[in-house]
Amino acid sequence: MLIKNNINITLLSSRIKVLKRVIIKMIKKQNRKICVFCGASSGKNIKNQQTATEIGKIIGDLNFDFVFGGGSSGLMGHAASSAILSGSKVYGVIPNFLTQREKPLEKIDLTITQTMRTRKAKMYKISSAFIILPGGIGTLDEFIEVLTLIQLNQIKNKPVLVLNTNDYWTPIFVMFEKMIKEGFLNKSNLENFIEFQNTKDLKSFLKSF
Repeated sequence: MLIKNNINITLLSSRIKVLKRVIIKMIKKQNRKICVFCGASSGKNIKNQQTATEIGKIIGDLNFDFVFGGGSSGLMGHAASSAILSGSKVYGVIPNFLTQREKPLEKIDLTITQTMRTRKAKMYKISSAFIILPGGIGTLDEFIEVLTLIQLNQIKNKPVLVLNTNDYWTPIFVMFEKMIKEGFLNKSNLENFIEFQNTKDLKSFLKSF
């Protein structure tokens, strides 16, 4: 992981081995659901759309199920549609009020919740790993909440895989550094967290299972 100021919150090889054992255990239990958090808009950089499409294909090609926010628009729509085309079973979770603003994607197993809180709780519960792609405030909220719940031991043994293409998430990592330096964050709380600079490395990581 790319972290400055000599504060290394990268998973070392030993930690990666631990995460691999966790995922192998997950697979043995036949829970192959990977949750993807990303933007409900496509953003200005076409590369982000291409990355989202590639992630959906990777998840489908490797026979993982795909969990997402249920909408058809933005990066989430690109990723989920690609996962469907690649043979993945796709689970969407969306709150009722959002169905009036975002058209749910078709050909998915759709759950409609009453609130955003219950939506996120459902996604956290049914998923065994999380992939974080570029997105806005909502994606940032999901990313940070997952890390918070891991810190509070409410989410256990579920890897958080951050795809940091074009250094999109680097400013957040720098903030993590400052939190560690100032004594507000323990590095051990980030042990389930691993950064990937490109989809090739992420695919190689998942492909080993």
